[in-house]
Amino acid sequence: MYILQYYQFGNIKENQLEDVREWFYQKCLEYQLKGLILIAKEGINLSVSGSKFLLDEFLKECYRAPFPLQPETKTRFMPSDIPPYKKLIVKIKEQIIPFPVEIDHKLNEGHFLKPEEFHQLMQEGKAVPVDTRNYYEWEVGTFKNALAFPIRKFRELPSKMDWFKEQYERNKDKVIVTFCTGGIRCEKVVPFLVSLGFKNVYQIEGGILDYFAKYPDGFWEGECFVFDERYSILPNFQRGKVQPCELCGQPVINHRCVRCGNVQIA
Repeated sequence: MYILQYYQFGNIKENQLEDVREWFYQKCLEYQLKGLILIAKEGINLSVSGSKFLLDEFLKECYRAPFPLQPETKTRFMPSDIPPYKKLIVKIKEQIIPFPVEIDHKLNEGHFLKPEEFHQLMQEGKAVPVDTRNYYEWEVGTFKNALAFPIRKFRELPSKMDWFKEQYERNKDKVIVTFCTGGIRCEKVVPFLVSLGFKNVYQIEGGILDYFAKYPDGFWEGECFVFDERYSILPNFQRGKVQPCELCGQPVINHRCVRCGNVQIA
């Protein structure tokens, strides 16, 4: 069992959205794939699972989609030791990643670090990792000595600029490196920060998952929360220990559900 993931930003016309949604839905049925695909005027965010052969064939089709996958779009295949999705969901949304500020993606240029570059900076003690994920995600695991935005939901991040400015001023002699699970959230965070005048700010290309692929024994501490039936994974991509709440299905961390507060003793 494998998972195929990719996202790409690019304008989809309003009158194209339903055609794009229907195309992906039918192709996933044809190739027996399950997962989640979000479609919006700003682009596509895709994560589907199936056999490696069928995913490969599906990916070929994506280059001929109504909103075709661009050659430069980074794709990711990950092994999964359990079926990560129970069903197929293909949705049209306002945004593929909700954020309350309009973003100029051109400001991302020159602000990506490959996992190898980030790892080297960590070895030299020159990087300050900044976690842009929700609080319950970084409670499961994060990079060594990482700072974490104090947010419950990603859309709250712009309201935490006083916190970020304080951290930025404290670490002017180091490289600020934002990160998230697969990279998509930082594609909005970094240009937002650059637009506010912060200069020494970068993001890990491909996020935590691409770092894991290169450095399973690197600077990560704990597990990595994921939004599928695995709930968390280890840096070797094996399933972690986080379990769902028996009442609402959300993750249970330290015996308490992050959504409903139910106490669950394993």
